[in-house]
Amino acid sequence: MRRIRFQKGNLRQRQHGRARVWLAQWYEGGTRRAKVLGPCAQMTRSQAEFVLAAILRPINEGRAHTLGPVYTFDQFVERAYFPHCRRTWKESTESTSVPVIRNHLVAAFRDRLLGTVTRIEMQDLLEAKALLLGASMVRHLRWHLNGIFKLAMADGLIGHNPAAELRIPKRCKPGRQLRPLTEDEVHDYLGSLELQERLLARLTLIDGLRGPGENLALRWGALLEEDIVLVRERVYQGKFDTPKSGKRGDAKGGDAKTVKKKRKPGQF
Repeated sequence: MRRIRFQKGNLRQRQHGRARVWLAQWYEGGTRRAKVLGPCAQMTRSQAEFVLAAILRPINEGRAHTLGPVYTFDQFVERAYFPHCRRTWKESTESTSVPVIRNHLVAAFRDRLLGTVTRIEMQDLLEAKALLLGASMVRHLRWHLNGIFKLAMADGLIGHNPAAELRIPKRCKPGRQLRPLTEDEVHDYLGSLELQERLLARLTLIDGLRGPGENLALRWGALLEEDIVLVRERVYQGKFDTPKSGKRGDAKGGDAKTVKKKRKPGQF
């Protein structure tokens, strides 16, 4: 069997219209191949060499495959990551996640080639954001970075996931000081409300419903027993949807969770 010859390829600048571009050339299956990697004004030579090396890696390893597109970070997020996530994101999740990704991640790596963003650069970004943002937001940024590069690796655009081992910085910006309500404060609060509002407030404070969305979506059919409620719906901006947390496969085939009312003597 003929041994596959290792090749580094050829990289040069060429005039393409009014712009100069990086042109990569190599051999594949005995045929000379060429591909424009990107404008010289937006890509350094080292970045172009990185892309060429990624193209040649499967060829040198004897497992050549059809070339995929070359994305910048911004292009991959907008054209691949967002469309993929929107298949499962709820509207409320999309309305908060998209601005966070664009304002913090895309703004940092916008025109960088996807395969040139390193783990150290992403870790430095998280360290910088920790000075301005709380731990919860920094965790979300890490989660999205991991998701973006995990999807890129699954699509065969990169050979490994550089965001897989990112760490949450030890010190993030302190959040608001929160204090749980005392038992007396809860009784005073519930006692100041009328029966219907008191029931809704209690379901949220004590029994675990997610705020007004699940409360306002309750219907008589959700009451399974005297003290058990099946939360099958939530409402967000006037649209009904399944609850965010719950188990799949309830009696009607959707997402749902059960809430058992915690009653004490003398309570409704």
